[in-house]
Amino acid sequence: MPNLQFDVRELQKLKQQFDPKDVEKALSWAVNATARKAATEISKETRQRYTVSAGDIRKRLRIERYRRDIDRAILYTGRRLPLVQFKPTERWVSVNPKRRVQSGPRKGSMARRRGVSVRVRKDKGRQLVQGGWLAKGHILRRQEKSDPKSQPIMRFGPSIPEMVDNPQVIEAAQDLVRKDLPQQFNDRLDYILSKKAGLT
Repeated sequence: MPNLQFDVRELQKLKQQFDPKDVEKALSWAVNATARKAATEISKETRQRYTVSAGDIRKRLRIERYRRDIDRAILYTGRRLPLVQFKPTERWVSVNPKRRVQSGPRKGSMARRRGVSVRVRKDKGRQLVQGGWLAKGHILRRQEKSDPKSQPIMRFGPSIPEMVDNPQVIEAAQDLVRKDLPQQFNDRLDYILSKKAGLT
């Protein structure tokens, strides 16, 4: 298929010219390839401000297709990251003098307990997790703060969208999509059709 250009914005027209399955396959490949690049861009910008690893972001990042406007085909979403992923450090903290605990270096009314602090943003210091503690690879806190016997629940930090709150970062990722996706689609469809025609 020498010198042919396939416009990703003309999917319906292309599906009338070629096998719709080939067009969809090319689109899927292109979206996935561009998504990886967009994820890398988002991860790089996020890690400049937050103490989170690239691996943690990659596991929580999900890329979606936005079919109504193919030029903006990549949207990012992501659930909140567990707070334990923000560099936790254990420390001793004082407890309410009216509360008696069963363990720690000082029992009774002057007791202390093991607490935990985290550093979420690079431009801010460490913060104590109120009522929290580190156990089994998670930061936990009682579901009812006033009830020391209530169910422990896992604490979470910000989500990917919350961390990527800079319009410039979002626009940079969308710019990458607008530039990269059309070329990816053109190249993928060209490869599929050429292979089908026995030209590769």
